[in-house]
Amino acid sequence: MRENQYMIEKPVEERPPTEKSPGVPATMVATRLILPPVLCTIAFVLCALFMVAPLSRIPDPVIQLQTPLGGLLARIGSWLPNDFGLDANAQASQVNSNYLEFLGLIALLFVIYGVCVLYIARLPAESGVHRQTRYLLWTGAALAGLIFVFTPAMLSHDILVYASYSRLLANYHANPYFAPIAAFPHDPYFPLNYWGKTVAAYGPLWLAVCGFLGFLAGPQPIDYVLAFRLFALAAHLFNIWLVTKTLREMGQSPRTITLGALLYAWNPLVLLESGLGGHNDVFMMTFLLLGVFLTVRAQQHGTLPSPRGYLPPLIAFTLAALVKFTTLPVIALFIVFIAWKAWHASRSHSVEVTSVHHWKSALAAAVISGINVGVIVLGFYGPFWIGHSIYDIQLSFTTPPSALFAENSILRAILVWGHDHRLPADTMGSILIQIFSIRKIWDDINIAILGIMCIVGAIWMWHAPSIRTFTLAALAALGALLIVTPWFFDWYITWLIGLAAVSLPLSHSRVGRALLAFTLTFSASAFLTYLFKDGYPPFGIWTGLVCLTTIVPPLLAFLIAFITWHHTASKTTFERRSRK
Repeated sequence: MRENQYMIEKPVEERPPTEKSPGVPATMVATRLILPPVLCTIAFVLCALFMVAPLSRIPDPVIQLQTPLGGLLARIGSWLPNDFGLDANAQASQVNSNYLEFLGLIALLFVIYGVCVLYIARLPAESGVHRQTRYLLWTGAALAGLIFVFTPAMLSHDILVYASYSRLLANYHANPYFAPIAAFPHDPYFPLNYWGKTVAAYGPLWLAVCGFLGFLAGPQPIDYVLAFRLFALAAHLFNIWLVTKTLREMGQSPRTITLGALLYAWNPLVLLESGLGGHNDVFMMTFLLLGVFLTVRAQQHGTLPSPRGYLPPLIAFTLAALVKFTTLPVIALFIVFIAWKAWHASRSHSVEVTSVHHWKSALAAAVISGINVGVIVLGFYGPFWIGHSIYDIQLSFTTPPSALFAENSILRAILVWGHDHRLPADTMGSILIQIFSIRKIWDDINIAILGIMCIVGAIWMWHAPSIRTFTLAALAALGALLIVTPWFFDWYITWLIGLAAVSLPLSHSRVGRALLAFTLTFSASAFLTYLFKDGYPPFGIWTGLVCLTTIVPPLLAFLIAFITWHHTASKTTFERRSRK
């Protein structure tokens, strides 16, 4: 790997002694070392397999899904009890019993996931077993993902929303930004789409994917379900490759590469919500990871401060925003990162030039980046906007449910609690409930939080203009957004998992380790939203302090990891390199 002034990413890793033992044949050592990952892979896939039964027993008021092999997969876990007697209402008891079994198996997946992480972390950094372990990670992710693909159950119905966009484009040649599926009430997907009367809430790149799959898929719901699930699983598997490729391009050790692949590939939330949920977040993550990889490659070649170095990753990040615009903060942080890079490059190449010249270089990089983002966005949205007024275009952004309502959030808990508990008028409690029940207030809080996180990220990148600093700043900004957003679903945590995986190793960074703890804990606690999904007792609905069940654990994990982090000698070396 070429050494130059841009090589500031790779921290010094401690190299444990080799795994070879005197007098022990190498094949026996290799077999002994690979056995735990093999057992973890088998246990991981079995847990996914047993999960099919409780999921298939949860009644779905929208669609009774029948999949190929679904009945066979469900019978394998049929020995699991159907009712724990949680409530006098038989249906409520059965539904919550199956949710508890599902979440218990998810917890077991996290245990296996964590055991495998700890084992790999204890292996020698250059052990030859890492390559075989990565093959096992791919195999486990593919098998568990395929089990979820053919599971005859749906935890969310986003795929049916995507299918409506597909039919609007492929069958009716309509514009999803201005014509909902309700405009065609005879369509069989209209009663299946709970947002059938609203226009599309996603970017034009995702609508292009929906249109393409709409031309391929048949008219039956199962065709769309399998198409979107397989597409999401394929994106997930490709993302595993991007994580390993990025860490290898950074020059990380085989152990770090394997850990990064594991953290992403086997994360139960990411795997479930791609294979079962078929959500577009994993596809959006593909472009975020691609952008990070292209950034690393440009840095390794010393071209990152120039347009030919930073424009390819910028295009990738922009494409991510054209799937879901929630990645716009990443673009903003990347433009700042590039501006700082251009400033530092100008200063290091011509120290005798005035500081005004350095700032001109930074400003030019920011302007070029901004113009390119604008051109790409206009190029994708333009065909959908032709023939429509500015007012109609504005409505296409402000009328989707995610822009008006609240789900699984602090705002949602306040709204439900305020509806069920009428406080005396003109009291402080009543006034606060009224204020924080307004969606506009929370939109302003979101903007303020993102603004603060972007400013903090910009200052952080100024002091340490490294790719790791950029990815961690992006992770922190998106993580803060997910804490306060009015519209939250557990699969949004996918955004954080991918960024955390390509930020490894983090043992030399207090903030990095804390953000990793935050991300992994959030990926587990977010599953608790399913306990309150249907409103059955004894868990009930999403109200009051229930919202704390998802956001308090990751915040506590961040604080504990931040406080208990220990300074090491190698940390000093890493920070010194990062300031070059």
